[in-house]
Amino acid sequence: MKIVLIVTGIILAVLIGVKYEGFKPVDNGAESGKKQEKVEAKAVQDTVNKEKKEVDKQQTAKIGGVQYDIGIDDSSSQDAVIEVMHKMTHQKVKAKEKWGAIPMIPDTINQVYDIVENSEFEQKDDLLAILDKWKKGTFSAVDDDHNYFWTYQGGTIGKAYGIMSKSEEETFILNNFEEDIAREVSSQQ
Repeated sequence: MKIVLIVTGIILAVLIGVKYEGFKPVDNGAESGKKQEKVEAKAVQDTVNKEKKEVDKQQTAKIGGVQYDIGIDDSSSQDAVIEVMHKMTHQKVKAKEKWGAIPMIPDTINQVYDIVENSEFEQKDDLLAILDKWKKGTFSAVDDDHNYFWTYQGGTIGKAYGIMSKSEEETFILNNFEEDIAREVSSQQ
């Protein structure tokens, strides 16, 4: 009789355990797996964020070939003007490689505009269309403008793939242009 009571007690304990989630360790394994997936996803996101910050630093870092005098006039070739316009875009675009920068300020834009307007350049209409946008402060397609120059020049490295944010551009300006020019460029934004 005692054995029957003991067996019945064990069966009841098992049934009560099953009813009240006595098999929680199995569920904990699933929860543990979900937690592990979240940890792995966070690690991947952290890596992506770190890589993005490195790319952002690369975009705003000091580059070589900065110049303040545009070095062109009414007798300059179309190629020389395109080179200047290309360097002006580096202040605003994201590209794997950049070499050279000229501040994109109203004075510079107007100087280049006057040269192109008085020229007989083959690409005159395209260049004036781009300069018209810049004169109006419209830079929403400056990466396309960059790539137009880059393609014209036979570029193979450094194609623009986006436009820097305002804060990225400000950092680029501070890192690359003299203080008085940096103030002037920053005030234009």
